[in-house]
Amino acid sequence: MYASTFQTSPATDAYLRSGRIIAPRETGQDMVTRIVTALADADAQFDPIGAEWFAKRLGRAMDTARIVFSTPIMTNAGRYPDRPLAACAVPPVDLRGDLAAVKTVVDEYHQAGMGTGFNLNDLTNPVEMLRYLNDIAVEGAHSGGEDRPVGNMAILSLSHPAVEEFIGCKVGADARGEEWKFNISLLVTDEQMRAAIARRGRERKLLAMVAEAAYACADPGLLFADRMNEANPTPAVGDYVSTAPCAEVGLVAGETCQFGYVNLGRFHTGTGDVPVDLDALADTVHTLVRALDDAIEASLDHYPNPLSTRVMGVKRKIGVGICGLADLLLSAGLPYDSADGRQLVMEVLAFVNYTSKLASMRLARTRGAAPAIHSGLSRYADPDFLKRFATLDVRTVTSREWDMLAQEIASTGMLRNSSTIAVPPTGRSAPVVGASTGIEPLFRLTDPHLAGQLHPAVLATLEAANCNDLLDYVMTHGRLPDDAGVTPYLAAVLATATQIAPSGHLAMAAAVQACVDEAVSKTVNLPATTTPAQVYDTYVAAWEAGCKGVTVYVDGSHRVQPKAL
Repeated sequence: MYASTFQTSPATDAYLRSGRIIAPRETGQDMVTRIVTALADADAQFDPIGAEWFAKRLGRAMDTARIVFSTPIMTNAGRYPDRPLAACAVPPVDLRGDLAAVKTVVDEYHQAGMGTGFNLNDLTNPVEMLRYLNDIAVEGAHSGGEDRPVGNMAILSLSHPAVEEFIGCKVGADARGEEWKFNISLLVTDEQMRAAIARRGRERKLLAMVAEAAYACADPGLLFADRMNEANPTPAVGDYVSTAPCAEVGLVAGETCQFGYVNLGRFHTGTGDVPVDLDALADTVHTLVRALDDAIEASLDHYPNPLSTRVMGVKRKIGVGICGLADLLLSAGLPYDSADGRQLVMEVLAFVNYTSKLASMRLARTRGAAPAIHSGLSRYADPDFLKRFATLDVRTVTSREWDMLAQEIASTGMLRNSSTIAVPPTGRSAPVVGASTGIEPLFRLTDPHLAGQLHPAVLATLEAANCNDLLDYVMTHGRLPDDAGVTPYLAAVLATATQIAPSGHLAMAAAVQACVDEAVSKTVNLPATTTPAQVYDTYVAAWEAGCKGVTVYVDGSHRVQPKAL
C-alpha cells in the first residue's frame, strides 16, 4: 500500500477538515493514501501487475502537488465505498411528474457529492420548478447529510414563453433574504445572437434584460447552444440537456463527470520558449487520465440511478482540468492580460489536450474503447472533429501530430473516454495544493486559505524585483498600492481580477476555449462602475470571440461575495 508524504500546514488541514473533505481524525496524508489506494484497487481490475507501479506514480504526483482531484474524489475515495466519485450529474427525473420522487432522486445525487444540472424547457412554469429545486438544495445543504456544498445549474432557452420571469427571478434575492444554491443560464442560438446584434425581433430586448439582471445579481449566464451541441462528441447517445453547475461540460440525461486537475504552477522551468517541463507535464497527464478512468470504474456500481451507470459505461467522459495557471504566469513573469501570457497558456492547454487524448487512446488498447466511440457513431469517426485543434498556432503540438491522432482514432475507434479535457473552476480543490483557481487570475495577492500568506509566486516576483519594501502593504491589503512606484510591466504582472480589463478576461477565455473539448468555466469580473450596457457588450464580445458561454460578476452585486475583489 502506498504511504503518502504529502506535506500540509495546520491551515491546510483545517481547511480540509472544515470543508468535510477529510474526517475529523484524518490528515492530508491520510487523504492522499486512501485516494491512491482506492484508485489503485480499481486499476488492478485491468492491470493486476502494474497497479502497484501506478499507485506510486499517482502518489508521487499528489504528494508533490502536481495533481489534485475534485472534492468528491478527495471526500469519497477510500472513505465512503458506496458513493461514486463524480462531481456533477444530470439526474434522470421527470420534472412534470411526481415531485416527491424528484426530491428523492435529487437528494440521492447531492448526498453522493454530486452537483446537478436541469433543463426546464419542457415546463410551462419553469420558475416555479426552479424554486422547488432550489428549496430541495437549500434543505439538503442544511440537513447535515451532505459533505460538500454542491452546485446546481438550471437552464432555459431564450425562446421560452416564460423567459422574462426566468431572467429576473434572482434579482433582489439578497434583499428578500432568499438563499440560492442554483446558478441559472440561458441557451442562446447563434441566430438569436445575430438578431440581437442586428436589432431584429425580441432578442435585443431580451439580452438587454439579461444584462440588467446579471449586472444586479450575476445571473443569468449565457450558453451558446449551437456551439455546445457541435462539441458533443457522441450525439447518437443523446443531446446535451444541461451542464455541470459552472457550465464547463455539457451532459446528457444521467451523465456524470469526474474531474482531476494538473497544477500548472509546478511545471515552470524558467528557460526556453515555452518555460514548462513538458516531459513531466506529459507524464502527469498520462497518470491523471488513468486515474480518472479508474474513478469511473470505481463509481459504476454506486450511482444513485442505473441510467447513470449505463450512460457512463458507454461514454466514460472524464475531465482533465487545470489549476495554478495564474501561478505559472507569475513565475514566467507574464501579465495575465498580455499576448505572451495567452500564448503560453495556449501552448500548455493544447499540449494537455493532445496528451490526454493520446493517453486515452493508449488505455483503449488495453482496457477497450468507450462503446460510444468504438461503435463508429461518434463525431470522432470524422477526422475533422479532432483536426480542429490542428489549426492552433502553437509549438508544443504540431498540426501533423493532431492529424495523425485524428486519423488513428477515426479509423480504429480506439479512445477510452469520449471527452478528456475540461476547465472547471477548482475553487475548493486548488487551495489544497496552494494553487490559484482554474484559469482565473488572482483575486488577491494573499491567500486566505493559507492564513493570509502571500502566494509563493507573488513573493518570488516581488523579491526578484527588489520590492521588499512593499511586502507589508501587500500582506495587509492583498494588492499593490496605487502609488507603488513599480514599473507598469510589474504592475501588470501583479494585477488582480478587477484590475484586469474585461477584454483581458474575455481574451483569456477565448484562448483557452480554442484548446479544449467543450466549454470553459470563466467569470468576467467587472468593476463596480460597470453599467448594464457594458455587460451587454461583454456578451457580444464573448460570442464574437468564439466562446461557448459567458458569466459576468460586477463587484459588489452580492452582499456577501465568495472572494474579496
